[in-house]
Amino acid sequence: MEYGLVKVIGVISFLVFFFSMMKGKESRQKRFHRRMMEIKDGNRTNHQHGKDEMEKSFKERFLLPLALGIIKAVSLVTPIKESTHQELEKKLAKADIRMNPRDYRSMNIVIILGLGILFMQFASDGGQRFFYFLIGLFVGYIYRRWGLEKAITKRKDSIKGQLPETIDLLGVCVVAGLSFDQALAYIIERAEGPLIYEFSVVRREIMLGKRRKEALLAMSERCEVDEVRNLINAIIQADALGISLQNVLDTQSKTIREVYKQEMEERAGKIPIKILLPMVAFIFPVIFIILLGPAVPLMKAAFQ
Repeated sequence: MEYGLVKVIGVISFLVFFFSMMKGKESRQKRFHRRMMEIKDGNRTNHQHGKDEMEKSFKERFLLPLALGIIKAVSLVTPIKESTHQELEKKLAKADIRMNPRDYRSMNIVIILGLGILFMQFASDGGQRFFYFLIGLFVGYIYRRWGLEKAITKRKDSIKGQLPETIDLLGVCVVAGLSFDQALAYIIERAEGPLIYEFSVVRREIMLGKRRKEALLAMSERCEVDEVRNLINAIIQADALGISLQNVLDTQSKTIREVYKQEMEERAGKIPIKILLPMVAFIFPVIFIILLGPAVPLMKAAFQ
């Protein structure tokens, strides 16, 4: 009975983790397409709506609502401080995880508790279960925290890789006679990625009445990438001093490409050091066995 309960809790924890991350990682195109379909089919009858519900997969009809329901239930009984809420909200934005901070925290609680209960089953006797439970909690906490930090780092790397081409496109649009806002709109409609998404947020904030300087500075704070920060500072300065935006973009593009080239050269220089340990630990022993293996029987026979 107890083992069956543990399996159920483990399955629920896995479902909460998997489907919540799938929900949070939904791409911008999928969300846009889903929203357009909802608007297009806004006048459907209840019969058609029920029919479409039955055509959904088992995951969409049962598993995903179950996982989200568990998260909502846990979030109702686990309070969160306002400062913690704001800090977690910033981290989720940096990691491109579109979940409510309270729900994300509740999901982590369910997963960590599930791992703790799962680790209890490795205990040989009842006295060790609490110790294994603590180990499971620790592993779950480290894993979830590491996963969030890894997602943030991965998104920063994606922004860095996308930045040179995006600046070139902005420069071409400005040379063609478009304003900065029009160039942003043109790129947003024809490209995608984390940097493009951040620019779309900037454009949306400007359309809602926010000053361009404030919207760009907010983007710089969300990205936390030095190259993006330098680009935004240069754009703001050019806008304030009346400097040609084309020259600013050309200069920033050359600078960013030079920095990117230096980073690649630095990574390439570290490759020999990184492959040294695998060679010593795995490749050289195999070579010695192949070369010296046939001589071992002869040496044993000579000493007998």
